[in-house]
Amino acid sequence: MQQDRGIGYRRNGKKQACEPCRKGKLACDHGVPHCGRCVRRRTTQKCIYHPAPMTRVRTSTPSHSSLITESTANSPMTAIQQPFDRLKASEARGPILKDDVVSPQSERSPTCVPTPIEDTTRKYKPPAGQYSHDDSWKTKQYPRSSQYQGPTSFSAVFSDDTSQDVLDIGEDTRKHPGAWPFGQPLHGRYRPNAPDVRRMEVVKALWNIPPRETCKRLLSGPTLALDITISQFMAEYCLETLWSNFGSLLEHPLTAENLGTLADVLFKNEERPLPPSPVDGIEWLNTFTGPHIRIEMIGVLFCGLGKAYLHLQDWDPLFSVPDNYGRNRKETAWRMTECADVCRKMCHMSETVNEIVSCLVNNLVILESATAGAESYLARSRHGDAVTCAITAGLHRLPDNANSRITTASECKRRIFASIYYRDKSTAALNGTPPMLGRLYCDVKPCLDISEEQLFSPPHELSLVISRLSADGWNTDGQLYGMTLCRGIWKLAAIREEILELALGTNVLISGELIADIHRRCEEVMNNLPEQLLFLNEDRTPKESTGHVLFYQARVMLDFLQNKFLLERVALARGFPHLSTLLCTAMENLEVVLMFWMKRDQLLSYTGYFDWIVCIWTSQAMQPTNNMQITFYGIPSAGTICVELLKKNSVIHHFPAFPRSDAIQKLTLFIGFLEWIRPTDGNYKLAGRLKKVIRKVLDHVLEPPHSDLPSPESQYDPTLLEMDNLNDMDWLNTIDWTHGSWIGL
Repeated sequence: MQQDRGIGYRRNGKKQACEPCRKGKLACDHGVPHCGRCVRRRTTQKCIYHPAPMTRVRTSTPSHSSLITESTANSPMTAIQQPFDRLKASEARGPILKDDVVSPQSERSPTCVPTPIEDTTRKYKPPAGQYSHDDSWKTKQYPRSSQYQGPTSFSAVFSDDTSQDVLDIGEDTRKHPGAWPFGQPLHGRYRPNAPDVRRMEVVKALWNIPPRETCKRLLSGPTLALDITISQFMAEYCLETLWSNFGSLLEHPLTAENLGTLADVLFKNEERPLPPSPVDGIEWLNTFTGPHIRIEMIGVLFCGLGKAYLHLQDWDPLFSVPDNYGRNRKETAWRMTECADVCRKMCHMSETVNEIVSCLVNNLVILESATAGAESYLARSRHGDAVTCAITAGLHRLPDNANSRITTASECKRRIFASIYYRDKSTAALNGTPPMLGRLYCDVKPCLDISEEQLFSPPHELSLVISRLSADGWNTDGQLYGMTLCRGIWKLAAIREEILELALGTNVLISGELIADIHRRCEEVMNNLPEQLLFLNEDRTPKESTGHVLFYQARVMLDFLQNKFLLERVALARGFPHLSTLLCTAMENLEVVLMFWMKRDQLLSYTGYFDWIVCIWTSQAMQPTNNMQITFYGIPSAGTICVELLKKNSVIHHFPAFPRSDAIQKLTLFIGFLEWIRPTDGNYKLAGRLKKVIRKVLDHVLEPPHSDLPSPESQYDPTLLEMDNLNDMDWLNTIDWTHGSWIGL
């Protein structure tokens, strides 16, 4: 006879009652882990199902695992169900054991014996009535997050020109994520969105929050200074308010009981959708931080910490602290990614959608690309989630600045969408796939060129700062803010969308005049940028810049050259004579890339971005991060030069004016740059393969195998020359994402 979890049967075949009901001779509903009568009487500490009720009563409360009958313990579901039941049972009996939630220490030491943790820390106590462990969630309904509905939506017909509802369709509500709307689920109480399972997952994630001083050091570094989605001010404000309100729960050593209390607060705050954004920036932050801390903001905080860890050097002392448990740079960043993903899943289960969730999903793509690589299917899928979340939250159709008041919240929302928009174009160019966001359906106006301090200033001061901007939105102080860099990159990304239409579109008419017009508009964008953002002087020589100024200028220059490079490849594939300009652009692009390595002493604060410059494709919009840029900056230019060198080394010269000596010198330096990439970088193995290919190309060019040279009559293509153990040469034949192959060109 099949038995329920943790409940035995009497000799007459009926289920046994819990101890309080048995002793009181009351009817028991046999609920697990506690019957309904004990829950109503709040005597769950005594509600146990004794395996041998007629024997002597134990002097201490038996552990939950000892109450499992032999037949239940042999059940195949026991190993899965037991941790969840222990976590819920521990709510009633007091201190939570260390084995109730898998801590980082138990991960590293699976043989350690769990021992109770004494409750010695001062705990945060929620106000009366804020949270209680009851079953009201089963029938309670919660407000649903507001979702964008366009003019063609079903609800648009219920409003007339006066914005008065013709038909009140009522407020949209949702049930608790753990509800059973379609009967008993496949996994029952142990499904992923069950209350106990969700609580345990969140506690696992919270267990990985570093100590306060570690967080302060990470978030105050230069990483977030370039980030437009995770504002450094917002991250530091969230950190301070988190510790000021819940510092007693986050004191080390962490306990599952304290973290469970914080998880309860997060779930309680999750019941309320994010309210309308206040005008004041600090008031807006207070809607999802401090006592109103939301789980999506915790996820954003994890993303910020993960980015900061990636920016550190491998030998940084933070990786040696006991709380890190011996993880290296990539492993630590990946752990932050996992914790942030737990927060994302909680929002997904509760159908929570807002600008903070969009920020979380967007940064998850960035962080995962930096650790696991950007060419995976998972990275593409996450990008699709980011686009869907942004559109559902209405970030693609924000009010026009000319017709509405500009606030801190509105600017932050615009920055988040600008980030997703830019990354969408970069993803399309990387994979050769159609972009998911188009300028015909999105408001892609650039953000204002103001600093973080100005953005979160009081409303009257913010209005004064905005009034001093130029007509095009640039600052008139001659300063280089993080937003200054992002505006320049965004303007180039808007033109890149047109290039993608030519390259990836079907039945698109392309003419020489159209190619020339896009070239001209790219030049106009560069000429209209502020002087402090330009990489070259009027005589086309690089400026004598250093530090963040040099980094910003070179970053914009790379995007400009990349636009030219992609457009010239499109033109060449359509039969227009652009080979000479393509090679010149490739040489110039590679020269700027090599500048980062040759001037690494002047860019010491940005060495964490060098793997992105060499062979990484960015999934962070508007800012450089440690993400894969494999077909974007260094490698495409190097591949074009390698192909031309192989052709020039044959009997038939493809382009006689090509500077062979200069190309070989640049490729030699580029190999050194590839060797600099660290094993903890996201695409270390890929960089090693590319280094091997370029080195063998140089060996073949400098010492060609004369016996294998084709005769002029054979018209044998030099790119197909057989070289021993050169299996990685295939990428040279696939670097064109337009039409046809490089051989056809």
